[in-house]
Amino acid sequence: MRVTPDLDPSLRMVARPPTVDDVPAITALMNAADLHDYGAAEMSDEEVRDDLGRVDLETDAWLVHDAGRREGDPIAFADLARRGGGAVWEGYVVVLPQRRRRGIGTALARALEARARERVGEAPAGVRVMFQGWIKGSSEQDRAWARALGMEGQRTFLRMRIDLAERPPAPEWPEGIQPRPFVLGQDEVATHDAITEAFADHWGHLDVPFDEWVTRTRSHSFDAGLWLLAMEGDEIVATSLGSAGPEGGWIGGLGTRRAWRGRGVAAAILREHFRVFWDRGVRTVQLGVDADSLTGATRLYEKAGMRVTERHEQVAMVLREGRDIAVRSLDG
Repeated sequence: MRVTPDLDPSLRMVARPPTVDDVPAITALMNAADLHDYGAAEMSDEEVRDDLGRVDLETDAWLVHDAGRREGDPIAFADLARRGGGAVWEGYVVVLPQRRRRGIGTALARALEARARERVGEAPAGVRVMFQGWIKGSSEQDRAWARALGMEGQRTFLRMRIDLAERPPAPEWPEGIQPRPFVLGQDEVATHDAITEAFADHWGHLDVPFDEWVTRTRSHSFDAGLWLLAMEGDEIVATSLGSAGPEGGWIGGLGTRRAWRGRGVAAAILREHFRVFWDRGVRTVQLGVDADSLTGATRLYEKAGMRVTERHEQVAMVLREGRDIAVRSLDG
């Protein structure tokens, strides 16, 4: 069912489903907002196109523009993504900075919530279903906005960065463990299994089915040479999955399986990844991390020379009570 955002008629704006042809305009909108909010603009058309490919654009996304101007610069954008088999519905809302505080973001957030409520039944029976989103972590105004929507803060996440001035020295690997790049067509299942095990200790983690996860290897940003695996023999013990774009490198999926922790594997694969980026001509590397990581990841990144550049707060509301299947502690 198509939900229509309840925009104030006096604003003379309309909301419509976006298409892939709108990608450049959506990218520009996101970058304008990020530049205003964080002082940096790093989204690429390829990243936006990949993200939109995971959303039902006809029913779960809206592009807002002035009435009578279907073409040209959009004013706002919103979409809804399915996580954890429907246990979490993640909303994303962005409004052009100069058009904020007019109820546009609120109307879009309400539409996302309404659409998420329509899809609650897709989650397994008995499982708690959440609607969640993100706000700027240092903004009391944004927190007040989220509370007015009925959403409460859940957790703070950090963006961390390092600017490489020279090629990093080779890391010290634990005996018997060495890195190698991911091999497409060979490592998909084992890498998914390793990540699933490693991230079982990360707050809020929800297992991602293999068929959904493997689509990452078909995204525009995928580069097998930037996906690193730490190996002990034929067994993957840690992963660090990177990508690179005009604004630098990004590391995701950095995790070590529990049996290999405490031996310096995570520090080694992180530093190895810095070297790989350097050799590609990438001088800035970033990643995201839970500010209160259950496994102490924040300290690891700080020791490697990374610094915090942004704070984001996850806000959420319960759409259906039930069993919480997300990780909340080291015991699950």
